[in-house]
Amino acid sequence: MSDAKAALRREMKGRRAALAAASPDAGERLAEAFVARGVWPRAAVVAGFHPIRDEIDPRPLMRHFQARGYTLSLPRIDVEGRMRFCAYSLDAPLVAGPFGIQQPGPDAPEVFPDLILAPLLAFDHEGRRLGYGGGFYDRALDYLRSVNQSNENPLQVWGVAFSAQAVTRVPTEPHDQRLDAVLTELGVIAIRKNT
Repeated sequence: MSDAKAALRREMKGRRAALAAASPDAGERLAEAFVARGVWPRAAVVAGFHPIRDEIDPRPLMRHFQARGYTLSLPRIDVEGRMRFCAYSLDAPLVAGPFGIQQPGPDAPEVFPDLILAPLLAFDHEGRRLGYGGGFYDRALDYLRSVNQSNENPLQVWGVAFSAQAVTRVPTEPHDQRLDAVLTELGVIAIRKNT
């Protein structure tokens, strides 16, 4: 299984780089497509991410969430290698974390998001997500789902991607966590979770 994932990662890194070069405004278009729907999630805390390399930029959408009164958060990887989500405002300074990721500083309090916007390399229409291989999101989502069981807003995980990052099937392993939807520059892709 890891060989299939590694091969798909190599392919999708090249594809995503080309997509980003061809559509530098894709993050703005993604936000416009989402806002045009006029449907906002039942959530209090929304976790985004600070884009690296050629990831589609979720910050235009995060601005809309912040303007509508949602609390924002970003992932922070601690010294033990655990990913937690910490309170964040779009004006707040960030610090350099592992892998060159900009993240909230050590004084930012941990929060428990109801909605997570997750980066990815590939996705399929059954909600399978291909990440970078470190398992940070899978472990964090497993943890959050275990502590979120009594929350009135069940945890939602939405992939954030270029529409052309879709593939027929993402190879998965038992620990892989699935997406509830995917946001793209063309709109929201609903997920079929019957497989």
